[in-house]
Amino acid sequence: YSGQYSKYRRKRYGISSKRIPARRFVVCSQNHDQVGNRSVGDRASQSLSFEQLKLAAGTVLLSPYIPLLFMGEEYGETAPFQYFVSHGDPGLINAVREGRKKEFAEFGWVGDIPDPQSEATFLGCKLNWNLHAEGRHRVLWNFYQELLRLRRDIPALANLDKDAMEVTPFTDQKVLLVRRWDASGQVLIVHSFDRIPASVNLPVPAGKWHTVLDSNEERWQGHGGATTDEPQHGEIQLDLTPWAFLVLWQEAAETRRP
Repeated sequence: YSGQYSKYRRKRYGISSKRIPARRFVVCSQNHDQVGNRSVGDRASQSLSFEQLKLAAGTVLLSPYIPLLFMGEEYGETAPFQYFVSHGDPGLINAVREGRKKEFAEFGWVGDIPDPQSEATFLGCKLNWNLHAEGRHRVLWNFYQELLRLRRDIPALANLDKDAMEVTPFTDQKVLLVRRWDASGQVLIVHSFDRIPASVNLPVPAGKWHTVLDSNEERWQGHGGATTDEPQHGEIQLDLTPWAFLVLWQEAAETRRP
C-alpha cells in the first residue's frame, strides 16, 4: 500500500516508495514465509511450468533491486518446505497443531496438513542439492548463472537505479516492456505473461540491437528463439512464445543519430 484505502484496515495505509532508492528493496518470486505457510509447503516448482520458472527468474534477477533466491529455487528444488517445530511442551505442541488447522481452514484449503511436530515432516523438507546436476534442474541452474552474469556484466543491469528505467505494459498481449539504461548503453527486456503466443510491435530507440538472452532458445530447453529484426520507424515486431522473455542490448555508440 502506498497511501490508498485499505478495506481490511478501514483507512488509508502506507506511503509512496517513489523516493526510496532501488538498492533498499529486496524482491523475490517466493520466500520461506510464502512457501512455509502453504498447507503442504509446495514451492513454485510444484505449480509452475519450466517456462514459467524461467520467466520468474528473469523478472526478479533483471530488476534494479536486490534479488532474494529461496533455497533451492535456482535449480528447481522439488522437496516441500513445510512448517515444522521441535517443542517439548505438549500444550504448546497441541496449540501449534490446532492453530495451523484453524489458519488453513480460513483459506478454504482441504486435505491433511503435515504434522509440524513430526520428525518425518522435517526430514521430508531436506534439500537434494544433487538435483542441480540432473536434467532440467541442471538447465535451470545454468540459466540462473547466466542471468546473474548478465546482471553483473552489463552496466545498465548492474546499475541499481529505478529512475533509469521505463516500464511499458501491453495489456491486451499480456506483455511487459522494460527499458533500462546508463551512459554505456541500454537494455530492453520483453516479458510475455500469457499462456498463448503473443505478437507485439514494440516502440524502441533506433539503432542496432543485439539479442543477449532468449529464454526460449534450445540451450534453455525451449523451442527456438524469437524472431527479431532491425527496428523500422521506431518499432520492432516480436513473436513471443508463452511465458518467454527476451533481453536486447544496445551500446551507446550504436544508437542511430537522427
